[in-house]
Amino acid sequence: MTPDGPPTSGIPRPKIGKVQYGPKAVRSCVGAGNIALTFDDGPNKYTEDLLDLLDKYDAKVTFFITGNNNAKGPIDTPGMPWASMIERMYQSGHQIASHTWSHQDLSKITPEQRRIQILWNEVVLRNILGGFPTYMRPPYSSCTEESGCLKDIGNLGYHVILYDIDTEDYRHDSPNAIQGSKDIFDKNLARGKASDKSWLVIAHDVHEQTVYNLTEHMLKKASKDGYNVVTVGECLGDPEENWYRMDESSELTILRKTKPLAIAKQAISRDGRCGGNVTCLGSKFGTCCGKNGYCGTSPKHCGFGCQPNAGHCQKARHTSTVHRHEKRPATSDASSLLQPGLNVADLLLIAAIAGLVGVPWPLVLVLLSRW
Repeated sequence: MTPDGPPTSGIPRPKIGKVQYGPKAVRSCVGAGNIALTFDDGPNKYTEDLLDLLDKYDAKVTFFITGNNNAKGPIDTPGMPWASMIERMYQSGHQIASHTWSHQDLSKITPEQRRIQILWNEVVLRNILGGFPTYMRPPYSSCTEESGCLKDIGNLGYHVILYDIDTEDYRHDSPNAIQGSKDIFDKNLARGKASDKSWLVIAHDVHEQTVYNLTEHMLKKASKDGYNVVTVGECLGDPEENWYRMDESSELTILRKTKPLAIAKQAISRDGRCGGNVTCLGSKFGTCCGKNGYCGTSPKHCGFGCQPNAGHCQKARHTSTVHRHEKRPATSDASSLLQPGLNVADLLLIAAIAGLVGVPWPLVLVLLSRW
């Protein structure tokens, strides 16, 4: 499946700021006293609850997002919750970064395939936010110099982010095993003090025990040991304006820092209702405020009647297409006479009527071809 919308390949990619870009990889934070928690592979079915937990602790983290992975479909598909979750991430102060389109091993594919993995993810994120990140993490943390991957990713203007604590939560996703990930986290923190150490941690919000068990443990342990939980950009001392590239042709304004004052003072919807001083932006019900005063992400919420002062309005996304190598039917094939406005039911009805009034079948085909 390919993402809808114009390509991002023509957007300028200046390398600004002090954080190194590819072909160098970032493996740790700078300074002391910070822990950057990062979550890969989402959003997924547990992500909303993770956002609630992070709100409870007022903790800011980084999400490395895949565009179409784990059978969830493209993240900008109308009617699905993913776009709303991503908008909530940003509105809540979390950092959004790329984890490629479909989670392929970038060291094992061609340069052109690598380019597609990055650019397609840019398109869907731009479709949601109006821009795309300058930070990425390669799937499986695999992006070698020998394969040319690090150079290719750098040429696309990305910081390649790895880690210095791997919680290995993917190995311990059960109530009886998750203690293994907690122990990994605790043993690493025991190697230093907040006064002279910082940490860059990898976990995954697609795992149940990570969301409902491990994350709260890490938040409590970090606080107890005197650390601040921050985003990757913050732990690297990179200003937030360097974290994203804008698509100036996009009508979306989510990533633009000049937010209308009226919206900035609005309360976030807690019950799904919106309008007036209550906004859908940052809520778990969807970011579009429909004409009936309820939050959502469907075309009926985001299309005609959408209230832009109480949420986000967007054009409905077309269904993604699947490219298959199929032969076109021959021009003499009767099926080629079916026009886009006709379906099988239409054809059967027309055929039945034609039979009743005695119209020859060849004439019916001629008439259909001119419909």
